[in-house]
Amino acid sequence: MSFEGGNLVWGFSTAGRIFFGWGAAAVLRDVAREFGIRVFVCTDQNMVKAGVCETVVAHLAEGKGEIKVFDGGQPEVDRQTIEQAAAIAQAYKPDVVVGLGGGSNLDLSKCVALLVKYPGALSAYYGENNVPGPITPVVAVPTTAGTGSEVSPVAVVADPERAMKVGIASRALIPKWAIVDPALTVSCPASVTAHSGMDALAHAIESFCARVRNDCSPHAIFVGKNPMSDVLARKAIPAIAKFLTAAVAQPKDREAREEMALASLLAGMAFSSAGTAAVHALQYPVGEATHTPHGLGNAVLLPTVMRTITPSRIEEMAFIARGLDPTLHSNTDEDAASRAAGLVEILGAKVGIPKGLRALGVKKEQLPQFSQMAFTVRRLLDNSPVPFDENDLLRLLQEAF
Repeated sequence: MSFEGGNLVWGFSTAGRIFFGWGAAAVLRDVAREFGIRVFVCTDQNMVKAGVCETVVAHLAEGKGEIKVFDGGQPEVDRQTIEQAAAIAQAYKPDVVVGLGGGSNLDLSKCVALLVKYPGALSAYYGENNVPGPITPVVAVPTTAGTGSEVSPVAVVADPERAMKVGIASRALIPKWAIVDPALTVSCPASVTAHSGMDALAHAIESFCARVRNDCSPHAIFVGKNPMSDVLARKAIPAIAKFLTAAVAQPKDREAREEMALASLLAGMAFSSAGTAAVHALQYPVGEATHTPHGLGNAVLLPTVMRTITPSRIEEMAFIARGLDPTLHSNTDEDAASRAAGLVEILGAKVGIPKGLRALGVKKEQLPQFSQMAFTVRRLLDNSPVPFDENDLLRLLQEAF
């Protein structure tokens, strides 16, 4: 769809500064000078074992930083881990929090930085715009190409009391620095590369196809599809289509790693403005129930949602399809658009994504509960180009099953 000049008002936010490129992690030596010498690093044991944490700490120390490392990060980070890390950080009183690793570690760092500044129950900040003000500065150093958390205003938390993942959304959470060094993704296992890469594709596609909201309220987190998010998504989608399989199959392929890191960053910037929609809303209960990676769940759900919204986004789906299969440039938009969801499934299969929620361990009798839970995630569902009621969500889950 095209935008009519003068009729759309929108806003855009991203990280305070972005550093990108092979070896960009060396910028960490300037963290202490920029933010203060007391540095609290949030990471996990995999980063320690791979030597990535040692590299980052060395850069921080070079800048005369005093460093304390919390290496208890977990996949799909939960509230208990966040509160444990926050208690250690509160005693340490850091000037800056560095998140190192995948999206869960970056979300952990945001939540820790929040609780250092505003101690209390993490649940008090669930939802949109419940963060009282600026948090302790966050420097995000992603080691996967997928989540976009290094530039996003959202932290996702697994809360067992809620039986689903919940989001904390506030522009106060956006990192001050995002340091995207493709060299740090080389140690990423093939499955993580695949899941995170498909997650980046979901971010790009959902933001590209989002509802046009015409909302420039200072409090708006996601403002809907807009010209800036479209530019970013249009760059990310064909890059992921071209380079994801190589990054999975040949982890030391420097070009593939660089292109995927950049595509992930651009998709992260796109969804951090436009927002995500039904795919992510459905993944929240599915991911919490199955304890499967966020990107994997999104990858399984994405084609089903795409098929449903295609009639309202022919131009966008045609672009997506041609990015995945350049031979479709001579086809009509309608024909190309009809193939987009299937082409996403084919790309997923190439990188090991199973077909159907059943493969994730979902049971058919769980689907009604998942649809009820997903229906409560209004901040995402309201971003969809077509409305979904609870029955619609159940139908989507049944089709994806």
